[in-house]
Amino acid sequence: MKNLLQKTTSLLVLTAVLFACKPEVKVAPDSFTVTGTIEGLDTEYMSRSYKDAEGNRVSDSIFVENGKFTYTAKISEPEFIVFWPNVENTIKRTDRGYYPAKSSQFAFLAAPGDYIEFKGEVTDFVDAYPTGTPANDDLASINSKIFPLLNQAVNMQLEQNKLEDTDPRYQVLTDSMNLLNEKVDEMKKEFVASNPKSEAAAWYLSDMMVRSQVSQDEAIKIFKSFDKGLAGYTYYEAVAQRVEGIESTMEGKIIPNFTSNATPNGETFELYSLKGKYVLVDFWGTWCAPCIAEMPTVKEYQEKYKDQLVILGINSGDSMEKMVQFLDKYDYDWQQVLAQNETEDLVLKLNVAGFPTKFILDPEGKIIKRFVGSTEEAFDVLDEILE
Repeated sequence: MKNLLQKTTSLLVLTAVLFACKPEVKVAPDSFTVTGTIEGLDTEYMSRSYKDAEGNRVSDSIFVENGKFTYTAKISEPEFIVFWPNVENTIKRTDRGYYPAKSSQFAFLAAPGDYIEFKGEVTDFVDAYPTGTPANDDLASINSKIFPLLNQAVNMQLEQNKLEDTDPRYQVLTDSMNLLNEKVDEMKKEFVASNPKSEAAAWYLSDMMVRSQVSQDEAIKIFKSFDKGLAGYTYYEAVAQRVEGIESTMEGKIIPNFTSNATPNGETFELYSLKGKYVLVDFWGTWCAPCIAEMPTVKEYQEKYKDQLVILGINSGDSMEKMVQFLDKYDYDWQQVLAQNETEDLVLKLNVAGFPTKFILDPEGKIIKRFVGSTEEAFDVLDEILE
């Protein structure tokens, strides 16, 4: 018995020594590092796309050798990041392109000083998840459950694309996809509601609000249950701004004022300077085909009601240079600002969850109507008001 105790004690001491001697990974406080050795990651490099400080789209490569990768980059605040693996099995191709499936991404939350490790494998989707920080442990706990379901849904979509819509299997697949997507949405709602202290839950609620996957009432209720210890975290603050935006941009409310020098001429613009006339506020981007399709009509209405109506364009997703080049090309000469400036994000402030979004304001700044998505009806309302 004594010898057994001695052996057990020696083993515990040896284990403690080995654990204590495990080298600590040092990451600079202005950077993050992410690594992994993933079975099935048969590619030479992965891709990351992001915006630089000037708002320009930048691409970066994450080199892979024998399924192993390590990538370090600068970071100034918490950020949700994805890598596209460039593994053919994961690319959901169609005759006209491909579906950018979430289940085909390496997805993680990075913050200054983070060291993150991926574990798992790549099959026909990325069945690999991050660990190493509480935020990523929580993110892995939900993504490992929903990524397989999202992959099933997108595979059904690919199968359905091969069928005529009169084929009986077409509707069966539609119903199956809807059930899977509804299940995923419910799992995400349960996750954010059950993890009030989680940074990953704050990110997920922010993302779900952008995608209109949670009702405004549900979002407000969940947000108000979050632990106040999350205050200051990037995505908690994003949700806070959206919740404030929901409450302040209801029809009949006076739209919140803002000032911005993110204008083509660099001069400061104030929203309330437009009081005295009706205002059409148009959220748009050059990447948004419906937005671009409606802009000739916006120009038409600028001329049609030039003595009564002012147009304000709020661009999201473009650099100042790209926006100005587009406006000059088509002679769109109404007031423009970028949605993102040094102090605030107007997409969050005004709770914009789809593009295009249009507001019609009365001369006192009261919101008469709000339109999201296809917004042709906005022009009919303008005719009713101004004719």
